[in-house]
Amino acid sequence: MKKIAIIGAPCIDEVISPSGELTSTQLGGILYSYAAMQRMASTATLEVEIIPLTFISIQDAEYLEPFVLKLTNFNLSHSPRTYDARSNRVKLVYKNETERLEFCANILPELTPEHFPIELLASLDGIFINMISGFDISLDTLKHIRKNTKAYIHLDVHAMILGELSDTPEKPRLVRGVKQWREWLSNVDSVQMNEMEADWLAVPELASEIDLVREARTIYKETGSPKNIIITRAERGATCFDFTSDKIWNKVPVKREILNTTGSGDVFGAVYTLSKTFGTSEEQSLYQAEEIAGWNAGLEKLEDILV
Repeated sequence: MKKIAIIGAPCIDEVISPSGELTSTQLGGILYSYAAMQRMASTATLEVEIIPLTFISIQDAEYLEPFVLKLTNFNLSHSPRTYDARSNRVKLVYKNETERLEFCANILPELTPEHFPIELLASLDGIFINMISGFDISLDTLKHIRKNTKAYIHLDVHAMILGELSDTPEKPRLVRGVKQWREWLSNVDSVQMNEMEADWLAVPELASEIDLVREARTIYKETGSPKNIIITRAERGATCFDFTSDKIWNKVPVKREILNTTGSGDVFGAVYTLSKTFGTSEEQSLYQAEEIAGWNAGLEKLEDILV
């Protein structure tokens, strides 16, 4: 039985019409990763226990409970409960049918080393860290995790490159580099980011994907981590720069009807982590992750992943 932990915050997306009306409330954030791992575990009949490590808001039980009850491979006993904080609220404010503004005023509390008991870390085979808010864990907490586990650690940069939270669509979170980006990379086995995140992660030191990849390869040769950098490229697929074999793997996507790209990166990271935890090669893990992330873009909502 493999044990995989997922770090990252649940989100509840509030869709607001051009007239200012709240039209729907949808699940999002790390819950896409949960759904993807559950589907893979079920369809492939994998012997795996999946352990969410995030605060669970009791106030949001009406939204979360129907979804969580479908996660039969999950063990939520290690997830701290909070009666005070709400799940991350992402407001999607539509200007018209196609254009929208996105902002988030509040997030769940940051997880600290006390939320990661040494006994639990030692028992894990894989860890997926998905920086949904950008403040899910600190670098010091990551170092605590790395020091106390032999698990394969996959990091999705996600919102790490975004600054302060926003309480209004007129004041969006600003993009900026991560000051200690070298230490983040050297404490995980693989790192996932999209093309925009790759350009911004190491600013102002570096300001392009290729410069970041070259420097990450140097860090790998010095420290043994990260073993690879993965760049997701939306409709153009994904690339894995594999430093262990000095090879570059590319996955060109199958053409599909795109209905909703929300959560595709979260699905990608979940599938990649699960594949690597079960010993799949970098090339095949990339192919599986891109394939299922592309399939997710053809679904209308998160819950369809579990159908």
